[in-house]
Amino acid sequence: MEERLKTYLRPGEQVRWQGRPAPFSLLEAEAKKQILLKWGLTVALGGGLLAVYLSGTEAPSMGFIGLVLLVAAVILISPVAERRNLMGEQYWITNQRAILMTRDKTFFYMELSDIDDLQVVGGTTKGKSLVLGRCLFEEAKKLLRWRACHPKVDVQSHDETDRALGMIFYGVQGAEAAAQLLRQGRDGEAA
Repeated sequence: MEERLKTYLRPGEQVRWQGRPAPFSLLEAEAKKQILLKWGLTVALGGGLLAVYLSGTEAPSMGFIGLVLLVAAVILISPVAERRNLMGEQYWITNQRAILMTRDKTFFYMELSDIDDLQVVGGTTKGKSLVLGRCLFEEAKKLLRWRACHPKVDVQSHDETDRALGMIFYGVQGAEAAAQLLRQGRDGEAA
């Protein structure tokens, strides 16, 4: 078991399931169209903006050109960074909480009783994604990878910055079994 997790667990808390994203291609399944569209629009808009600027300016500002190129580069590299971040995530379900650890070793959790609903959705060819919290259902349809990297938290809560309102276990093998375990854990707490 991850040493950092041992220090994060509460007294009496026991791990019942663990997972991590199965390896996946950058341009896999549903993400392919979205990423190619993002890249195409970035190149077209960035190139168009620079063309208009350079054709209408006698003394172009290298600062402005550099800024446009920098913004375009950040947008173009974002899907690669997203994939890298997802591949570094780890997930656990305990007898009390669902826990997500990001690539940079930051923890987020949801109490089992706080998971108002969950869904198993397509993720990668090797695994499905588990969406925890009804507040993410609509976002997961359009921004599954991005939201999996960014658990939804209450930004106004200063007490528990690691407590999530919703989070996604991305592309895990055995997502259905994990969902069943979460349902049993919620039902067991309610009883």
